[in-house]
Amino acid sequence: MPQEIVFGEIYLSPLLIVLTLAYLSTYSVSHIMIKLGLYKYIAAPAIAELSLLVIFSSIIAQFILVI
Repeated sequence: MPQEIVFGEIYLSPLLIVLTLAYLSTYSVSHIMIKLGLYKYIAAPAIAELSLLVIFSSIIAQFILVI
């Protein structure tokens, strides 16, 4: 079972850290896609961002949530 991560006296769930890193990764990839003009080829941007969030969180969880 994964343990909580402690910063000082604050206990953080590993899932919270995974989702935060995945959100930051999704934001940066979306920002790069907007700058390159690739966003105009996406029919549903909200679904694409949600899909990226799920993909990044599953990839990051493999490294952080080791059981």
